[in-house]
Amino acid sequence: MSTDFEMTLIDGKKFVRVPPNASRMTRGMARLGYEFQSAIADLIDNSIAAEASVVDVKIEQRIGGKIYVHVLDNGIGIKEEALPSAIQYGANDRNDDHSLGVYGFGLKTACQSFTNKFFVVSKTKSEDQINMIAFDESVIDDFNDFLYLIDEAPRKFKSTLEEIMEDGSGTLIVVEDADRFFTSEDWKANEQKAQRALAKKVELTKDHLRKVFQRFVDFEDSRASNVRILVNGDAITPWDPFCLKEEGMAPESEIFFKSLRTKSGKEGDVILRGYILPAKDDFKNREIWQDAQIGPNTHGIYVYRENRCIVLAEYFTLAKRETHLSNLRIEFSYDGTLDELFHTGLQKGAMTLGDLEDAVRDFLIPLKRETDLRSRGQNRKKDTKDIHAVSQRLIGGAEGRVAHAPIVPIDGKTASVTSKYGEVVLPINSIEDDLEALPINPVQSIDDGLLWQLRLHNNKQVVELNKGHDFYNKIYLPVRSNSIAIRGLDSVFWALAITEANCAIPEYQKQFREFRYEVSKILRELVESMPEPKLDEDDD
Repeated sequence: MSTDFEMTLIDGKKFVRVPPNASRMTRGMARLGYEFQSAIADLIDNSIAAEASVVDVKIEQRIGGKIYVHVLDNGIGIKEEALPSAIQYGANDRNDDHSLGVYGFGLKTACQSFTNKFFVVSKTKSEDQINMIAFDESVIDDFNDFLYLIDEAPRKFKSTLEEIMEDGSGTLIVVEDADRFFTSEDWKANEQKAQRALAKKVELTKDHLRKVFQRFVDFEDSRASNVRILVNGDAITPWDPFCLKEEGMAPESEIFFKSLRTKSGKEGDVILRGYILPAKDDFKNREIWQDAQIGPNTHGIYVYRENRCIVLAEYFTLAKRETHLSNLRIEFSYDGTLDELFHTGLQKGAMTLGDLEDAVRDFLIPLKRETDLRSRGQNRKKDTKDIHAVSQRLIGGAEGRVAHAPIVPIDGKTASVTSKYGEVVLPINSIEDDLEALPINPVQSIDDGLLWQLRLHNNKQVVELNKGHDFYNKIYLPVRSNSIAIRGLDSVFWALAITEANCAIPEYQKQFREFRYEVSKILRELVESMPEPKLDEDDD
């Protein structure tokens, strides 16, 4: 074994001590892939954890083209002897699980994402001196050791910190040359490009911070401690994804999970709330609508850890992004004691739903259906069974000559299918009632935006067509008076559904649904640019 590593005996067992390579580890941590705005948010987390009431962020280009960045706060400060912990990788855990700091990596890795050298300057009430510690990758490289200069702060840093200190304490994180701020040397070398890139990042940072710290910067919100955050002198205003200040806005549904327990024995609560925002013309407050940013990338689940938004508009593979879900927003709030349960990410930009995944999926289904229903407007509420009347007779007269795979319902949502390739359980709905089972059944919506799906109706195999799908609205409805066209379309989807069951392969259950999803998605994209048809009573 290599002699480069120290050997030691513990309880009679031989162990080898393998410390990290300081230089390589430092360079590696600099490549965690932070977005600049996320890095700034992580630095502000430390300020809030230090009980700051004001956080001042400055991002500007100075002489020589260097990008200057600082995050300044009036929190309780860091004692001189504690400064090394502030820049130590994996510093000791905070005693408070409710702190916005999680793993002891945020400050270092956040700064390293846009610079190779930064300073932490701080003072507590009990200290007479403003102290400083410097993180410099070049020093670590030269000595291949975690070495940091610690000293009294220079006058320029003292002056900056003194601007915000009210009770004799505060902290300044300062970068004089954010050499990694630009992702391309071409942008850095071109003054006009550099100015545009800087302006864009400043605006992205403002927008990100008003979303992430919404509950903190909203002084009418009592859920979180209030803090005033400024970026280049502009106060950050709160952005509420759920538009709670809109008159009449309230959750459509909510669930509380009380006293969930982690493997280590910690307990915490989870709140799940579903909101469907009004349509544009239904907003009573136009300013709230203009600020709501309703669009293709803002619907989904918003995750809050200790009132700090860590995930914005995700579905965690529980649903597909659909245009008609643009007004759906879900709140998922949890206590910091449950970090272990949800695997909160190092950069606080990711987590998993853990054991609550199935509960969240079930919570989403009716909300998706209702959101889709409202979004589609009145077209899907119209009774369109008559346009399929000829198809019902045509397919009904011929379906007896077509082979059908035996299908036995299991629980109303799944069924056992015996195809020519074997037996398989598939997601097939089944209903029993006193109505006639017709081959073609237009319905208001189908989960995940599918255009068609097989259903058992009184043990007869029938097909559902999604009236909310763009293909139905833009292809079926415009030709509803053309019985030949309707018969042709209905025959295709009926044949597809029956054949899917006939050819279901046990080893490929996933493909049973994926095929319909992909085809439905392509057909939606093909008709996307076509106009919405009218369904007036006097339409010809």
